[in-house]
Amino acid sequence: MMIQFRKLAAISALALGILAAPSISQAAEAYPSQTVKLLVPFPPGGGTDTMARFVANSLAEKFKWNIVVDNRPGAGGTVGLGMLARSTPNGYNMALGQTSNLSINPYLYSNISYDVAKDFAPVVSVASQPMVLIVAADKPYKNVQQLVDFAKANPGRLTVGNAGTGTVGDITGRFFAHEAGIEVLHVPYKGAAPAMNDLLGGQIDAFFASTPAVMSQQDNPKIRALAITTLEPIPQLPNVPPLAGTLPGFEAASKTGLIMPAGTPKDIIETVNRAVNEVLKTDKLRTNIMDEGNVVLGGSVQEFAGVIADDSAKWSKIISDANIQIK
Repeated sequence: MMIQFRKLAAISALALGILAAPSISQAAEAYPSQTVKLLVPFPPGGGTDTMARFVANSLAEKFKWNIVVDNRPGAGGTVGLGMLARSTPNGYNMALGQTSNLSINPYLYSNISYDVAKDFAPVVSVASQPMVLIVAADKPYKNVQQLVDFAKANPGRLTVGNAGTGTVGDITGRFFAHEAGIEVLHVPYKGAAPAMNDLLGGQIDAFFASTPAVMSQQDNPKIRALAITTLEPIPQLPNVPPLAGTLPGFEAASKTGLIMPAGTPKDIIETVNRAVNEVLKTDKLRTNIMDEGNVVLGGSVQEFAGVIADDSAKWSKIISDANIQIK
């Protein structure tokens, strides 16, 4: 009941925030007149960092905007977004938010340092990233069923890494264990890159990684991709079967989008929205995004607000149904 109340309150507040955002036409006329800080709540080298730099570089090339990417990792992305929530809402502070930060963590924790509905203004969706279950190639399990069988025969021995506590990969791994009826040891990292390094080094057995992290390693013979969390295979990884083939209906994705502090002038938000939608139509950016296994999104401010609300409904139900608790 509490989750349902929080979900409805967040969605309502988010919608009201869009309608009530101030309109200051003068603010957008010369925007941007100074450097824009694009905060990434994860370390360099991971999928979120790469996506942010793709977008920043495209905006710089097309519109000559000066954008500095600022990596602020920690606590599954909540440290960075907490910093954004406390930043000045003048249009020169924004972040690349994720499903984990915006639609999962609010239902896992009671003490995060921001309120999605009150502290942020949605700007624009960027991309959607499925998760991929990968293992080291020297592991004995060649498919998902063999991994499940191993885990059932060895309760608590299978170690499953993720890019941070509360991330989509983390909750996907926990939901996978619940649906498969297995007991595993979850190992959080401060981003995809260190998790991938430990998988290669043999410190963990499996890793629910985003497609960008997997695409960067797809020619690495030391890695085996067991399944993807889409209902159908994707063109970028045609030989990776859907996890739904083993667990019917299983689907998960991490969606990214730009957000700004609440109170940022509406005209500036719309200016950034239009600019990002324009560069998302360019062949170069679309190719960069899709080459890493993503689906290009884009759309209006209101549509991104709807994405956040829909994902909040989905993930809060998964967290509740699977009784997922972060200790």
